[in-house]
Amino acid sequence: MEIKVASIKDWEELKIFYDKIYRKNHPLQNKLFWEWQYADEKFGRSFIAISDDGKIVGHVGANFGGGYGWIINVYLEEEFRGQGIIGNLYKLARNYFPLAATAANDAGLGLYRNMNWYRYMNLQRYIIINPEFKLLSVDELFAPIKNVKIFHKPTGHFWEQPTLNSLITTEGSTAIVQNNVGGLRVVDINNPAEVVKFAWQNNYKWIDYITSWNDKKCRVLEEEGWVLDYKSIIPWRLDPVVKGYMCDISYLSEDIVSKNFIVHRSFSDHGRVGSIKEV
Repeated sequence: MEIKVASIKDWEELKIFYDKIYRKNHPLQNKLFWEWQYADEKFGRSFIAISDDGKIVGHVGANFGGGYGWIINVYLEEEFRGQGIIGNLYKLARNYFPLAATAANDAGLGLYRNMNWYRYMNLQRYIIINPEFKLLSVDELFAPIKNVKIFHKPTGHFWEQPTLNSLITTEGSTAIVQNNVGGLRVVDINNPAEVVKFAWQNNYKWIDYITSWNDKKCRVLEEEGWVLDYKSIIPWRLDPVVKGYMCDISYLSEDIVSKNFIVHRSFSDHGRVGSIKEV
């Protein structure tokens, strides 16, 4: 068994592995996306386990942000479990940054419980719906909108994701644009009231924002009418749309983080694009 940092030279075997373990059109099945996510050690790394017959059987991905290596895309084929392979993959990741994670399923939480990680309050996802469209059904809210205006785009690695559409609002907040489902997914929010004003003026039907429970902006959002997503009808998964699927993302770390630390949308995989369809 070989444990190593993956490079683009491993792409053919990586593609076979990703095609086997993930749904069709998962972003990691796209070479350009993989290069964006893992090819530059300033921003992320992919760690793989290769069996004696040359096949990739395990993978741990780490996205680097906020001084931590955020573990994502963990998978090990069943016949190789219980042999310490995942631990060795994590050891490679630990060479770069202290480790943290956001996890949204029982398997991930079970793994971190077994590894004795610290678990914090789940991330908060806030939603606000344009009053003009508030009485629409989910399907009507998700009807595509056409916005022909050209907006300035944010700069930086996060915004270079393949197929990601983005904009900067007039007061300097940043957002992922999802015209295909009628909304904005805010990444950096400066003035919530101005973000809402901008969005409604440009005919967006809803906005969401995700952050840590201890983010002081949470109180401001609540006072201005934003609600936690389980009180709304806008699901978390939008590409493809999974109705009724709300944000349930746990935040964990290997060692204790500062009580003032806030998880940014770019740190883990909850700020990336959804499906990337083959051309």
